[in-house]
Amino acid sequence: MEPFTVAQISTPPSPPAALTGVRVLPPKGLNNSIYLDLNHFSQHTAWAHGFMHNYALWLGPVLLAAVFIATYVVAWWRRAPRAAALLILGGIGTIVALGLNQLVGHAAKELRPYVAHPNALVLVAKANDYSFPSDHSVIAGGLTVSVLLVIGSGAWRRRRPARRGLPEAEASGGSVPGVVKVLAAVNLVLGLFLCFARVYVGAHYPGDVVAGYLLAAVAVLAVSLLRPFAYWAVDVVEPTAAGNTLRRPGAVPTGGDLTPEPQLGSAAVGDPQR
Repeated sequence: MEPFTVAQISTPPSPPAALTGVRVLPPKGLNNSIYLDLNHFSQHTAWAHGFMHNYALWLGPVLLAAVFIATYVVAWWRRAPRAAALLILGGIGTIVALGLNQLVGHAAKELRPYVAHPNALVLVAKANDYSFPSDHSVIAGGLTVSVLLVIGSGAWRRRRPARRGLPEAEASGGSVPGVVKVLAAVNLVLGLFLCFARVYVGAHYPGDVVAGYLLAAVAVLAVSLLRPFAYWAVDVVEPTAAGNTLRRPGAVPTGGDLTPEPQLGSAAVGDPQR
């Protein structure tokens, strides 16, 4: 594998056309120093080049997406449609962040670091686009924050609406499943490692991945403000056949009467006032 790594990865072809823009964005000293330090480290860890090339290019995003989907499956299986809806909002927020990333990148016009440092080791094909922010770090931040958000949202609780003077009562599912907490921790590690990998392979400055991660986090949090509308949509959709996409079949709808209603008086069952 090492001869292949050296021949195919460490000397990728140059981009077809040169872009014009800023060589490095502030903080210039920090971006350059950390980039060069990691690049020096990369040059002395040739045994990791094959894995880091794949992880930085496609494996990292695939693993992040797999954990995100696994979290959705847990919400679907545990019959927590509001958690599933919140994850869908997180996915939408990640897509929004990718779109914003293109606008920010063309406004900042920061060139790839191997333009300013032509002798740097680059383990992936040299892209003909701008460096700031990193698309891969946007994916990492969006999917990571989406899973973290569903932990502290209370979306796993199912409540019966108040009826005839009774207070709103929790019916079931009051706590976040332990497996979701594990998945969130795994996604956080995978996402941060993807950001590290993008600098390790020589494709980005540290500021690029930090900016992409934060941009995605802000976008996901902003889209998640629509959760009241999403929860209302869940209450409308769940009793229908489409509700099976939010929770496994056989679940009682969120707004349903999940527990027997206590008797409030001695009125007969057939009393019209009942």
